[in-house]
Amino acid sequence: MLSTFETPAGQRIAFREFGAAGGQPVFFFHGWPGECQQGSLLHEAALKQNVRLICPNRPGIHGSSPQPGRTLLDWPPLVAALADFLKIGRFRLLGLSGGGPYALATAWALGNRVIACTTVCGALPAAPGPDRRFLSPVYRAMLSIHDHAPWLLQGALIPVTRLARIPPPRPLLWLGLRTLGPSDRAALWPRENFPHFWPAFKNSMQSGMSGLWEDGKSYSSPWPFDPAAIRCPLTIWHGTQDRNFDHKGAAALASTIPHAKYFETNDGHYSILKNQAEPILKNLLTS
Repeated sequence: MLSTFETPAGQRIAFREFGAAGGQPVFFFHGWPGECQQGSLLHEAALKQNVRLICPNRPGIHGSSPQPGRTLLDWPPLVAALADFLKIGRFRLLGLSGGGPYALATAWALGNRVIACTTVCGALPAAPGPDRRFLSPVYRAMLSIHDHAPWLLQGALIPVTRLARIPPPRPLLWLGLRTLGPSDRAALWPRENFPHFWPAFKNSMQSGMSGLWEDGKSYSSPWPFDPAAIRCPLTIWHGTQDRNFDHKGAAALASTIPHAKYFETNDGHYSILKNQAEPILKNLLTS
């Protein structure tokens, strides 16, 4: 069920909960394009690990009010406000893909309130120059267009909101899966597996493209904080078959953060959470 609350400043945040209602609180930050329904991928593992998984939608995405011009550092105060609303003092963070930078920013900004932080196939810093070699060709192309003609990229994404209303036909889905590695193809195919991933993508388009545009723009811009200054225990998980963000870039990011731990698995961008949910949560709880 999608719940909402309103901050004292009038910002509405939508969220879902999965796992054990009375368990240890973990805030889960969804990927891009996506929304809080992605937390359902962790529901069974969260039950087993006694985790209360709290999954908020970022501004402008399916039930959360927009916040034009926001940066990564506008997110931590909203997380703190949601935690206050739920009467949670300290908590852990788990950021998936595009939610990774938001988890790092929250760990950096909220200090001792964050017990530990984990990112899974997290988006990498997208600064101009050689760092972009760690990104997929699609992401590099999108960033290049964004650098020179952001209006063109934003306009090109608008039709996606209409196409997202129905699952792609079988031939189109199979064609898209051919761009992924073997582990991701196995996670998304046979077609019976696809509905586990589709709802979060579809729901993310409910409020149009503007919220998603702001969401991706925030982490695709230079990050307004230094991850090396994060002091809580931090673990970075990445799959060697990830074709969105290269595992070498994730390892390089981890090496710049004191006390960060780095784990590689033989997974892709989509299969890692499906295959490694229990060890990821177990590690987070013991950090």
